[in-house]
Amino acid sequence: MTDRQAESANSAPPRNPWAMGGIAVLAIVALGMFAAIFTTFTSRTAGNVDATLRLAGEEYNQQHWDVVESLLQTLTPSPEWTEEQNQQYAFFKAASRVRQAFSDEDPQARRLKINQRLGELRQSATEGFPEAYIREAKLLMGEGEYATGDFASAAETFSDAIGGRIDDQRRYLRQLAESQLRSPRHSVGDALASIDRFLALPTIGVSETAEANLLRAMILGEKGSFEEALEAARLAGQDSEFELDSRLQQIKIELTRAGREIQSRQRSDSKPHRTAAITQTIETATEQLMELARKADDWSKLDVMLTAGQALRMLDENEKALGIFGPIRQNRIDAAASIVASIEELEILAATATGDECLATVAYLTREMGDPDGFDPRLISLDLFRSRLSGVVQKLQQRDEFEVAIDMARQLVPIFDESDALRMEADSYALWGDHVLQQNTRNDGSVDRPMIEQSKQLYAAAGDAFAQAAYLRLTSELYPQFLWDAIEQYEKAHQYQRCLDLLQPYLRYEQRDQAPRGLILQTKALMSLGDFKAAQRVCESCVAEFARDSLTYEARLLGAQSAIEMGDVDTAKNLLEANLHDGLLTPESSAWLDSLYALCELLYAQAVSNHYAYWTPGITQTAATAEKQNALYQQNQEIFEAAIRQLEEAIERLTARLKESPVRNPDVRAKRRMLYLAAQAHQYAAFWPKREAAMAETIDSSRRELQQQHVKHMKAAAKYFQELKNDLNQFSDNDKLSTAEQTMLRNCYLGEADALMELRNYDEAIATYRAAINRFINEPIALEALVQQARCFEMLGNDDDMQRVLKQAQQILDRIPTEFDDRFATTTRYNRAGWINFLQWMNST
Repeated sequence: MTDRQAESANSAPPRNPWAMGGIAVLAIVALGMFAAIFTTFTSRTAGNVDATLRLAGEEYNQQHWDVVESLLQTLTPSPEWTEEQNQQYAFFKAASRVRQAFSDEDPQARRLKINQRLGELRQSATEGFPEAYIREAKLLMGEGEYATGDFASAAETFSDAIGGRIDDQRRYLRQLAESQLRSPRHSVGDALASIDRFLALPTIGVSETAEANLLRAMILGEKGSFEEALEAARLAGQDSEFELDSRLQQIKIELTRAGREIQSRQRSDSKPHRTAAITQTIETATEQLMELARKADDWSKLDVMLTAGQALRMLDENEKALGIFGPIRQNRIDAAASIVASIEELEILAATATGDECLATVAYLTREMGDPDGFDPRLISLDLFRSRLSGVVQKLQQRDEFEVAIDMARQLVPIFDESDALRMEADSYALWGDHVLQQNTRNDGSVDRPMIEQSKQLYAAAGDAFAQAAYLRLTSELYPQFLWDAIEQYEKAHQYQRCLDLLQPYLRYEQRDQAPRGLILQTKALMSLGDFKAAQRVCESCVAEFARDSLTYEARLLGAQSAIEMGDVDTAKNLLEANLHDGLLTPESSAWLDSLYALCELLYAQAVSNHYAYWTPGITQTAATAEKQNALYQQNQEIFEAAIRQLEEAIERLTARLKESPVRNPDVRAKRRMLYLAAQAHQYAAFWPKREAAMAETIDSSRRELQQQHVKHMKAAAKYFQELKNDLNQFSDNDKLSTAEQTMLRNCYLGEADALMELRNYDEAIATYRAAINRFINEPIALEALVQQARCFEMLGNDDDMQRVLKQAQQILDRIPTEFDDRFATTTRYNRAGWINFLQWMNST
C-alpha cells in the first residue's frame, strides 16, 4: 500500500455503522472488565514499582498503548528508583504516547501529536533506553521523524537501528531510502543502495516490489540515470495495481530530463534554452498527463494535475498553470498536494503578477496550513517548502516590490519562526534603502537630501527588525550575527548611538576572530558622534590585540583620522606610515593605497596650513622676524617636498591601475584628487625657492639653483593642471561634473595660466586665460581670467590690448545675471560691488 493510499485509508469513513456500533459495545464491556481487574490489582500493589513496570511492559508488547499510559499514571518517579526503573518508566510512557499518536485518524492531528510526543521519546533517551527495547525505541523514533518530515534525522536513526533482521529490513528499508533521498545530509547513492538492498530481500511481495521500483525510479531520476529510471518505473507497472503510478512516474522522469537540459543550457547561456525537441517532449508529456487525469481516482488525479501544472510552467504557459494550481490549492482531499500547488502558484505570481495577488495567496496558505508541526511532508519537506517561500520573497525584492515582500514576510510567521520572518522583513527594508540610493544617485555620486533621508529611514527600519530578531534569538548561536546585521543597518541610517548600544553585547558574545570588525564599526560610530579620543582608544586596542588581523590596517587609518581631528599630526603620520612600511601590505592592496592617499592629504594640509600661518599670523600672534620666518618656511618646504613625493607616487600607481582597468570610478576620482593636490603643492613649493633666491645674502651659484627649483615646480604645476583640465573636460562631454570637480576644473584653467605667467610664458598664459574666458563666459570666474590676461598684456607692453580686455571685463560684469551674485565670493576674490570698484581703479590707472 502506498503512503497516499495509507493516508486515504486512515481518513476513510466506516462502511457499516451498525456493525461498528456492535463492535464498540463489545469493546466497552471488555474495557470495563479490564478496568475492574486493573483497579483491584493497582490497589493491592501500588507500592510495587517493579510489578507495575513489568505489567506495563507486557501491555506494551500486546500493543495496549492506552493501558500502558494508565498504568504509569499510578506511579510517581522517586529519587530512590534504580536506573533501570527510571529507564523503563520514561520509555514506556513516551513510547506508548507516540504509538497512540500514530493511531489518530485525522492526518494533521496525527502529525501534530507525533511531533509533540517525539520530544518526550528523545527526552527518555537521555535516561537511556531499557536494554531490551533499544532497537524498538530507535525504530519508533525513526518512524516518527519520517512521518513528520524530519528526513535527515530519520535517515540517521533508521541507518543506526536497522540491523540484520529481515522483518526490520522489509518494514523500514523503503522509508530509509526515501529519507536518504530527501535528506540534505545524504547522497542519492545512499538512497539507491538502500532500495537495492530492499529489492534483494527474499520473499518480498509483488506489491512491495512494485512500490520499491517506483521509489527506485524516483531515485535514479534524481541521480540523472534516466534510462535506468524509466526501466524501474516500467517494472513497477507490471503489477496492474500500480499501472497508473508507473505511467505517471515515467512522465515525471521525462520532464525531469527535459528540465535538467534546460538548466544546463541556461548555465552555458546557449540560445534558445528550450529547443524544439525539449518543447515537444514537454508538450507530449502534458497531453499524456491530461489523458491520465481522466482515468485517475480523486487522490491520484491531484498528483497528475500537479505534474501537468509543472509541465506548463516549463513551457512558460503560466496562465494555464495557474488555472490548474488554483483548484488543487483549494482541494479538501490531499493537504500535501495543496501545499505544493500553493508554492507553485506563488512562484508564478511573484514573477508575473501584482503584489496583491501574492498576498492573497499567502494569506490563504497560512490560514489553511495552521500549525507547522502538522505539516504534510509527503510531497515536499517543510525545509524545502520554507526555502521556496524565501525564494518568493527574494523574487519580489528583485522586482523592487519591497512593500509586498515586507507584508508577505509578516504573514509568514505561522510557517516561519518569528525571528526568521523578521530577518526577511529586514532584508527587504535594507534592499529598499539601497534601491532608493541607486535609483537617485547622479553620475557625480551625489544624491538629493530627501532621497538620502528616505534611505536612512528604510535602513533604520531594517535595523529595528534585525534587532528584534536578535532579541528573539538571545540564547541562540545566531544571536551575534543578528546583532551585527542590525548594527550595519543602523550605521547606514546614521543612528550611531544605536550602533554603540548593540556593539557592547556583540563584542561580548561574538567569537574573538570576529571582534575586529566590531571594533572598527565602534570607532566609526564614536567618530561620527565626535568622540575622537574614545575612537582612538578603540583603534589602539584593535591594533594591540589583533596585530595580525587584516582589519588592523583600517584601524590605523581610522586612528589617523581621529588624531587629525584632535590636531595630533605626528600620531596620524606614524599610524599611516606604519601601514605603508610594515612589510605586510602590498602596494596593490586597497588598505595600502588608502593609507598613501591619507598621508598625501595630511602632508599637503599640514604644509598649506603652515604656509598661511607664517604668511598671515593670527590677531593674537606676534609677527615673526624675517630671520625666524625664513627658517619656518625652510622647514615647511621639506613638508611640501615630502607631500609632492607621496602625491607623485600615488599618481604613478593610480595611472598603472587604470591602464589595467579603466572603468574604476574610485580610482578615477582618486587620481583627479591627487593630480589637483600635486599641482597645488608644486605651486606652493615654488614660493620658497623664489623668496630665498631674492635674498641679498644668497650667493650667485645658490641663486641659480634656487631659480631652477622655482621653475621646476611651476612647470610641474602647469603640467598637472593641464592634465587634470583635459581629463575633466573630456569627462564633462559625457557626464555631469560634481560640484567639487567643477571647482577643480575652474582652478585648473586659472592655475595653469598663472603658472605660465609666473614662468613668463606670457603668450601661452594669454591663450590659456582666453580658453578659461570662453569656457566660463558670463560667469564670475571669467573676470579673474580677464584681469590676469590684462596683466600679461601689460608685461608685454601691449597697452591697447590691456585696455581692450579690461573693457571686456566690465561688459561681462554687466552681463552676469544677479542670480549668480552668490558665486562671486565663492569663485573670485571680490563680490559684485568689489569688482565694480576694482575694475574702475584698473581702468583709471
